[in-house]
Amino acid sequence: MKKEMLTIFNHDRNIFKSKYIYPVVSRRSMGLSLGINLNTNNACNWQCIYCQVSDLTRGKPEKIDLDLLENELDKWLDNIVNGNFLSECASHKVDFKDIAFSGNGEPTATPEFEPIVKIVLEKINKFQLSNTIKLRLITNGSYLNKENVQQGLEHMKSVNHEVWFKIDHVNPKEAQKINRINLSIASLTKNLKSALSISPTIVQTCLLKINKELPSQHFINEYINFLEPYAYQA
Repeated sequence: MKKEMLTIFNHDRNIFKSKYIYPVVSRRSMGLSLGINLNTNNACNWQCIYCQVSDLTRGKPEKIDLDLLENELDKWLDNIVNGNFLSECASHKVDFKDIAFSGNGEPTATPEFEPIVKIVLEKINKFQLSNTIKLRLITNGSYLNKENVQQGLEHMKSVNHEVWFKIDHVNPKEAQKINRINLSIASLTKNLKSALSISPTIVQTCLLKINKELPSQHFINEYINFLEPYAYQA
């Protein structure tokens, strides 16, 4: 495997040439995060104005090659757990913190989400990582009520896990501007409740200064009022 130095400033998912699996030194995870990119065609159902994915398109993932994904994950975990990857390829000392469903679009959009979760859990057990890392889902939450996603989340309960749920706005007009979606508060509420009912959930928000204007106090109050009933439920 080609040696490259990872830093918190370079999250290039193609740096090691794997199709589905990529390592990053993550500020949010506070260490090494092994990402699983299920959107290799750069397709997402959202198109956030701050997204850094090149050539992002509106759509869903292409069919996942489960055998290739499993093979890549096995090799990466062997290199991290049994090899010298952490000492040779990180710019400073880091610990292995998580395996994260993330990537170049919404990971839960793939119909193969449940079998992929099963593959990951098998590898966590194989490499005896259940007591040392977390399994994380980084999501915009829009598919959390789909049956295959619910089943995948149920399987994730067997290990230390979290959902990182993106909510940038609770105002439909602003969501159209920031995320380029037609936000339904009813659907957002349903999906957030679904996440909270099944997993520890952290809400992630990107606050933007647009045309030299910071988010208004009205926005802040709307946001707080929406989330307040769900605080600390997970």
